[in-house]
Amino acid sequence: MAADHLLALDAGTSGARCLIARPGTGTVASARRDWSYDMPPEIAPFGRAIDTERFWSTLCDASRSALAGAGMSGGDIAAVAVTAQRLAVVIVDAGGQALYAGPNIDVRALREGLTIDAQHAGRVYRSCGKLPSLLLGPARVQWLRNERPDDFARAAAVLTLGDWMAYRLTGELRAERTLNADSGLLDVTTLERDGELLDALEVPAELLPPLVSAGDVVGEVTGGAAEAIGLAEGTPVVIAGSDTQVALSGLGIEEPGETGIAAGWSCPLQQVTDAPLLDAAKRTWVCIHPTPGRWTVESSATDAGRIWRWWCDLLAGDPDEASTLAAQGAPGAGGLSAHLGPRPMNAAAMGPYLGGLVTMTPVNTEALGRGELLRAVLENIAFALRANLAQAQEVSGLTATRVALGGGLTRASAFPSIVASVFGRAIDLSTEVDVTGWGAARIAGRAAGIDLPPARSRCVEPDAAAIETYARLYERWRRLSDGLDALREGLP
Repeated sequence: MAADHLLALDAGTSGARCLIARPGTGTVASARRDWSYDMPPEIAPFGRAIDTERFWSTLCDASRSALAGAGMSGGDIAAVAVTAQRLAVVIVDAGGQALYAGPNIDVRALREGLTIDAQHAGRVYRSCGKLPSLLLGPARVQWLRNERPDDFARAAAVLTLGDWMAYRLTGELRAERTLNADSGLLDVTTLERDGELLDALEVPAELLPPLVSAGDVVGEVTGGAAEAIGLAEGTPVVIAGSDTQVALSGLGIEEPGETGIAAGWSCPLQQVTDAPLLDAAKRTWVCIHPTPGRWTVESSATDAGRIWRWWCDLLAGDPDEASTLAAQGAPGAGGLSAHLGPRPMNAAAMGPYLGGLVTMTPVNTEALGRGELLRAVLENIAFALRANLAQAQEVSGLTATRVALGGGLTRASAFPSIVASVFGRAIDLSTEVDVTGWGAARIAGRAAGIDLPPARSRCVEPDAAAIETYARLYERWRRLSDGLDALREGLP
């Protein structure tokens, strides 16, 4: 068998995925492995830590499982791409030992981030297009210096999680631009380090590896890594970039105005632009697209998949059963309005907010069952996406010429139709659920001279009878959301 297959390793928030693809064939095999994070007593309640050795073992297991499922050996793989959750940071010593490893949900650096924003929020946003700083790399570097000075004294490199994955495969320290911008370590306008800002934030320049762009070959799989992960020694390795932007590549969302939704554990909505566009109110993020000369305006609906899984477990015990129950309901979920996580993005004011379920009382208990509750959760996500689409278009000044949807949340059969009906327009639904893995494989293919097209998709039309209903319900949802925000501001 010729080495004409592409392998993608994706380190997401909830687990590791490995996808193997080939032009003309589609996904040949895939494997997923869940993982959890540590919460040592000294970093509770906000801290979450990655056990890097367990993490590496999980990635290796997913890779070997996908190769076995495809009946392949490592020699059949032409190139491997790595992609990872944004905001995650790994700080290593000269021998590669992790001194700090925090996922995107680690907020140990809360104090450091708040201090940075009190002094430099405007400057940080103008440079990397992100807030709040408590999520970004500089605050995590400061946390290590403040809390574990002996470890900080041994630090040799500050890496994003995707950079670290490539380091484990190749032994080469490199820093990919989309990931580093998303971690506050790169200027989104110049695509270079902002030395003046990083100096002000006390991030030593000597800890920052040389920069590469998405899709650059950063090295080859070493003998030790090859044995562990099932790949052939010498296989080219590329860093595909940040998982959300890599998903856009999988969806074929690459031209200005086109908009992609990676509906997974979180639900970021990104509109492609041909320049970095900052929001005067600092609500949205600026991200670098893997395609040269492209950026995105991101307005994220945040914890969509996580909220959906919570309610699936609570009400059905199984996502498939929950999906069936939600699909049986009618638009409006029996008058129930959910406010359970997903909402319009405001990066300058991220933090806890009020939410809940709102319905008319007295309640007709026979009318509101599990199906209505689950449908209300999906409608909440769709309403939040509509609000974020409007916000992204406001910032970009562009009309969404195309909207594409992919990701694990699309396994809920009613969800794509609800989104199309809430938006009042047709959307393209990826037939490849793992659009991030597919996008990473595409990027690996460019390095290997293999043309892998975007994932196939089908058009989902809105339910004409539901468009007017959802337009009215969306306005009610916005008013209720605003009312909850006002109520929170009035609380002591």
